Amino acid sequence: AAEDVDKNMAASRAKHMLGRALRETGQALNRVGHQAAEDFSFKEFYTRHRTVMSMYDKVPSVAPDAFVAPSASIIGDVAVADKASVYYGAVLRGDASSISIGAGTNVQDNVVVKTTATYSTEIGADVTIGHNAVLTGCTVGDNTLIGMGAVVSAGATIEGNAFVAAGAVVEAGTVVPAKEMWAGQPAKKLKDLTPDEISKLTYQANEYVALSAEHAAAF
Repeated sequence: AAEDVDKNMAASRAKHMLGRALRETGQALNRVGHQAAEDFSFKEFYTRHRTVMSMYDKVPSVAPDAFVAPSASIIGDVAVADKASVYYGAVLRGDASSISIGAGTNVQDNVVVKTTATYSTEIGADVTIGHNAVLTGCTVGDNTLIGMGAVVSAGATIEGNAFVAAGAVVEAGTVVPAKEMWAGQPAKKLKDLTPDEISKLTYQANEYVALSAEHAAAF
């Protein structure tokens, strides 16, 4: 049964790749056809969006095994490590200072990571940053989860194996100790994390490494 599933998956991927190739070929032929017929009713619109963009001398660095979605934006002094993933609509803006994204970390859809002239942003390995979170000039330790819509302000430090709940606002300069869960606006300690809860943080990060490989293959 597992072998049949693998065969079906391989066939599905092959069809996907063939379909994409045919669509791109069709689009190219469509353009050539209009030009050959001197039919100028056809208009092709261009966008200046670039997924990875330098900011003068500040040049992003993205590891070959990292996944960056086509609608994400990585700008300026940003380093993305192996097996990290930056999903759709996310913005990593290293214009004022540097941003580093650790190995296996996932930056989910519509997340904003930025810096200030005083504070760079350092994200450790195997970190999960939930949808719509905003991180500014902060430090986040390994194996940490930042919940959906959370805000981590400039100068804050989230130590390793910590959990910032969805919608929480971590104020400037705050230190969230390891193995604790913080929640609220402003964020305060809610509880100590159990060993099982900490292991789930690792599981979450590993799931996104696998998911990013699927998305990378599709593009």
